[in-house]
Parts: sequence; structure tokens; C-alpha cells
Amino acid sequence: MIFNAVEFHNIEKIYHHKGIEGGLLQRIPEEVGNSLSQAAQMMMICPSGVEIRFVSETYPVKMTLSVDKIIDRMVDDHTEVYIFFGTVQSRQRFTITRQKTTIEITMPYGFMDMAKKVSPDASFSPHVCRIRLWGTTMGAPIRFHSIETEGNIRPPKPEELPKLRYMAYGSSITQGAFASGPHLSYASQVGYRLGADVINLGTSCSAYCEPELADYIASRDDWDFATLALSVNMVELFSPEEFSDRIAYMINRIAQSDAKRPVVCITIKPYYGDYLESKSPNLYRNLLREAVASSPHDNVYLIEGPELMPDAAGGLCPDFIHLGDNGMIQIGENLSKKLIPILRAHDLFILNGCKNKNG
Repeated sequence: MIFNAVEFHNIEKIYHHKGIEGGLLQRIPEEVGNSLSQAAQMMMICPSGVEIRFVSETYPVKMTLSVDKIIDRMVDDHTEVYIFFGTVQSRQRFTITRQKTTIEITMPYGFMDMAKKVSPDASFSPHVCRIRLWGTTMGAPIRFHSIETEGNIRPPKPEELPKLRYMAYGSSITQGAFASGPHLSYASQVGYRLGADVINLGTSCSAYCEPELADYIASRDDWDFATLALSVNMVELFSPEEFSDRIAYMINRIAQSDAKRPVVCITIKPYYGDYLESKSPNLYRNLLREAVASSPHDNVYLIEGPELMPDAAGGLCPDFIHLGDNGMIQIGENLSKKLIPILRAHDLFILNGCKNKNG
């Protein structure tokens, strides 16, 4: 969405509340969020995969943000800010707390002249400044207050952004929990490798495949392909029958929205449940396989989660469910390789970050 002459990527609504300064960033509309669990409602106001983007003719650019007071134990009490110019990571990094924080973004001297030579075919134009919001456990909800610069500022133009758009749904793994930065979540890694812009709808501890969320994803016309990681959060919390009903509705509802858009389902990746007799992840993996096999839609595909992270010991965090950077990179790299033939089969040809019709 566009607000104050900048683009808020992966944000569907900015909410202004009486008596509270700034606008609260939310990844889905409130009417959809209200149909989700309390945990998911909180996760959808965490800025995972959120970017504030602009093109400015002058620097520095000052932006004022703050952490919203509505935080709980599931999220950080702060949010980190990483600065990218196009695909190039700046050394600047900031921390946003509950106090209004003004960050000052600078462009390195001579950067643009060299960037045009080094990355003429990059998926993002180097003119696009990307304020990427993050936290080691998803980041705290953010309020936007203002942006200031002496010259003109505008949102990026379509030709300055990736042509391909990727929708990712899943649990905290998709949301990016414990990755060291926004560019290191597996969804971001896939986006980088395929030259795609990422819409991240991961929801920690609460990826329950609600039909209302399935309807919402299906209704959006701003994505070209989707991955659905379905879902370690549902193991044993939902009966096999409930799990099957929910995933079948989500898969088929999204797939039928547009036969040209591939919908790729991912079975549960390796985690501690694979090593405990009391857990039954393989049952839920089999149910997802059956749901994909029985789908009437030709644009539904299956990828096995364990194949995406063959080095479980090198990929997992000490809780043996979340991923460290190596795990995120493993999944991002392997998932990208498996997605390329699927995208090409749907006439979504990947070349230098561009979506080219008819190859």
C-alpha cells in the first residue's frame, strides 16, 4: 500500500487509533484477522517481511517509528531495521523501541554510479531504498510516524521492483523466527534466488489454516505463486480429520482462484517430533500428501519438507524446531531449485530476476 509518498510492502492496512500517535502496521486486514486465533492476530501485526520503500532524490532521509505498546511474551520488545538499496545491504542498522525513534538513512558516496555498473539486471533497482523490519523472534508491532527529506520522495515504480510475486504461508519457520536478519528467512532467500518479491504471511505458533485466511489469500491478485507449509503447529492440536478438512479447503480454495498460479504445498520439515515416539509428524505428512493427490486442480504441487533441509543438525536451533541461518539458507536454496521447473511449467520463466511470458 502507498501512504505518505512511500510504499508499505507486505502491509494491507495502517490503523490509526484515537489517542495514540502513529499508524499501526498490519499484514492483513482487521476483518480477516478477527477470524483468526488470538496468537495469529498478534503475529499479523508483527512486521515479519515488512518493508518501507521509497526513491528519494536527496539524502539523508529521516524516518520516525516506534514499537506499539500492544506486545506480549510471544514477540520481541523491539524491532530491528536493516537498510538495503535495491539488493545491496547497507551497513546501517537501527533498533526501534517503545520510544519514538528517528533513524537517519544515508546513501554511501558514489554508490549509485557503481551500482548501475555492478547490478544492471538486479530484481530491484538500486534507486529503491528498502527499510526492512525484523526481530529475532519476529519483531514487535510497529507504528509509523513520519518521513522527512529535503528533496522529492516517491514510491517505487513497477519497473523498479521484481516482476514476479511470491506468497508464503506457514508457521514461525515461514515467518522467519530466529533468522539473524530479514534477508535470511527462507522465504526471503527464495525471493532473492528467484528474483521475486515476497509477501510473507507466516504466523508463529498459529498456522491453523483457517478458511477465512484461505479465502483472503485466494482473493488477492498480487501474487504469481504460493507456498503453503502445512503445518507443524497443527500436529496433535488438531485431529487428523480436522487437519485434513482444513488443509483441503485451503489448498483447493487458493488453487481454484487462478489456475495459472501454482500452489506448492510443503510437508513438515525435520524437527524434534521426528525423534520422539509420542509425536506423529509422519501421519500429518501423509495426510498432506493425500490432500494434494486428491486435489482436482492441476496447479497444486507437493514438496517434501525433509528434502529441503537434509542437514537437520546444522539447520536447527537448540529448541530443535526453529531454524538457524544455516537451516534457513538450506531451505531457501533447495526450495528455489524445486520451484524453478514448476514456475516454468506455468510460463513463469526466471531470468535475472524477471518474469518473462512465454520464456
